[in-house]
Amino acid sequence: MRITHDMHTHTTYSHGLGTIEEMVEQARKIGLSALTVSDHGRSHLFYGVKKENFKKMREEIDALNAKYDDIDIYLSVESNIIGADGTIDIREEEKKYCDWIYAGFHYSFVPKSVKDLFNFLGRNIVSALLPIAPLKRDTRRRNTITYLKMMDRYTLKMITHPGNRCPIDIHAVAKKAAKKNVILEINPRHHHLNARELKAILPYGGQFAINSDAHRVPHVADVEKAIRAAEEAGVPVSRIVNAVEDERPIENNPRRA
Repeated sequence: MRITHDMHTHTTYSHGLGTIEEMVEQARKIGLSALTVSDHGRSHLFYGVKKENFKKMREEIDALNAKYDDIDIYLSVESNIIGADGTIDIREEEKKYCDWIYAGFHYSFVPKSVKDLFNFLGRNIVSALLPIAPLKRDTRRRNTITYLKMMDRYTLKMITHPGNRCPIDIHAVAKKAAKKNVILEINPRHHHLNARELKAILPYGGQFAINSDAHRVPHVADVEKAIRAAEEAGVPVSRIVNAVEDERPIENNPRRA
């Protein structure tokens, strides 16, 4: 198995170390047919894309698409979940300039309200630090409701690393994602989704994507760990939107992924 489209990469517009063109050049070098730039949403405390940069990114990607005929380049944003009611940090700029929208949970974001600072962000941080079973169960229940509400409120292409640092009932989220045609990501940089979770939610019929979450140029399409998880869980290649069976001879492959 190999991926043909790395759908989750970061550039210098957030906290990646490669420019858009450098990431594209690497994708072309290793034979990808598509690349999506998906820098962090604007409420990320340290690395969120500035409002005025969405237009710049769109123009840069349009120019690169005109320059190259061997790769398709897309613009997305890895928006942050900022409220317990499922609110994410997208406004008109993201809707206007991005091809599609992702959503994921990160610790370093500015919450929607003071209430969300304590009851959403703070609750997840405390729950991760303290071995209190009732708190962990309640946090997981609340987080699951947040994810379900988010999928009702927005048209999302993908949820990045679902459940990472934000425990959820993956069964409930996977059922909803399948219904809403939201892709769930298998990410080698994070523990979720893992092989056990993937195997458990396969019966719900949703789709997956294997992505690098690359922050450096050499890490584009570096997804071997995620491929192993998918294979261990028995995920059919047909259920992975950006993967194909790799039938090329090993000696001709620049990398397996």
